[in-house]
Amino acid sequence: RLPQFLADPSTSQGTMPHHHATIHLNCENCDIVDDAYRDAQRGVLPARPMIEMVLPSSLDPTIAPPGGHVCLLFTQFTPYKLTGGRMWDTMVKEEYAQMVFDTIEEYAPGFKSSIVGKEVLAPPDLEQIFGLTGGNIFHGSMTMDQIFLNRPVAWGSASPLTPVEGLLLCGSGAHPGGGVTGAPGRLAALEAVGLLKL
Repeated sequence: RLPQFLADPSTSQGTMPHHHATIHLNCENCDIVDDAYRDAQRGVLPARPMIEMVLPSSLDPTIAPPGGHVCLLFTQFTPYKLTGGRMWDTMVKEEYAQMVFDTIEEYAPGFKSSIVGKEVLAPPDLEQIFGLTGGNIFHGSMTMDQIFLNRPVAWGSASPLTPVEGLLLCGSGAHPGGGVTGAPGRLAALEAVGLLKL
């Protein structure tokens, strides 16, 4: 079933507008976000992880069994390397998943009891499966020394062009940087159109 949020209780069992968007939890103030970031920098599982929730089945019910829903969760500031020699094994993944579910439960009571299955991917899994170095979806640090014109590409250019003829970069590693802006793709598309006109 869909999560019922305390901040915007649903009056029906159907989808509400907020179910169709990315829902951000645990980011009510900068201190919460900063604490999660600092925990991750120390290799500690954030006590209050910043969570992004998407419910794709609210838009396409065919991807879930009748009456059910798919919920995708992403946490910011999740450490790649854990302190104390801990590894991202099944036990640690389960511990972290329960921390995340407990947090969501504070915003949407009953969420945990609605879960019928899960898959937990930790930063090393993202690296292994998708080739994201360090499990970093942004393909580099989102700090001033690595965003916009300073993206860390080997040829030192903010252009989507690469040394390989006809190959353009359009992902998070390209100028201006990661996030869901579409800007790297737009810049690459404009460059491609220009190349096709030559």
